[in-house]
Amino acid sequence: MYKPLARAGQLLTLVLFSSLLMAAEPPRIAIIIDDLGYHLKRGQRAIDLPAPVTLSILPHGPNSQELALRARKRGKEIMLHAPMSNIAGIPLDDGALTSDMNRQQLVAVLRQGLAALPDAIGVNNHMGSLLTQQAAPMHWLMAELSKQQLFFVDSRTSADSLAFDIAQDYSLPSLKRDVFLDNQRDNAFIESQFEQLLRIAKKRGWAVGIGHPYPETLAVLEEHLPQLKQQGVEVVTISALLTPQYLVSSTDIIDQSKRLPSSDYTNQQVYNDSVYSD
Repeated sequence: MYKPLARAGQLLTLVLFSSLLMAAEPPRIAIIIDDLGYHLKRGQRAIDLPAPVTLSILPHGPNSQELALRARKRGKEIMLHAPMSNIAGIPLDDGALTSDMNRQQLVAVLRQGLAALPDAIGVNNHMGSLLTQQAAPMHWLMAELSKQQLFFVDSRTSADSLAFDIAQDYSLPSLKRDVFLDNQRDNAFIESQFEQLLRIAKKRGWAVGIGHPYPETLAVLEEHLPQLKQQGVEVVTISALLTPQYLVSSTDIIDQSKRLPSSDYTNQQVYNDSVYSD
């Protein structure tokens, strides 16, 4: 562990360095499309989005491996969308990390999920409003991700999530979500959330948004992503934000905790909407 003064000096140097770099860069947004693995056609639409969006795939969905294969062929970045215990008690997908697991059990299930998606280079939580508030499981998770040299994105399905802070304790490359694009499945609402994402990026230099493979979300992104270059905004993968200047700035979160949706319910909608149909 760094001594306080040495650590402060290093952070100051990184902050100054990051300020110079970010001043010369356009605002950047990274968009994660969650909950992939059920709808094949919607998953393909997400893969076909005209930007380097990051695709977060459930470990054992009926179409998870097929979509991962298609995403890899298109050069898209893949994450494991790890199901986790939620406060609402919503039934969990196969491969879920739960509050009643010990460390050995949790790590074993995580490894099974990663083995199902060998091209995944990072992890974010599916649901997880309960598990991400619990310190011990988050320590076990981050220790294993550090061992496997993977990154973590906290989806922030709870304002009381400990996940990002614990990831930082492990010096794990990590970020947290700024905006949920589609906690209401309405085109006008999704467009307003997309604009909020852009406002954060223009103010801070970068922002992270999460959406789902809803037809409404995909339609908005298909329309607006091609226009961003003219607006001076760059769409990048999540991994592109995991560089020193952005990691230091990640403590300067423009948090929307007061506007958090009942995100576990939001995530469940993709299944309730006829999981095997497109």
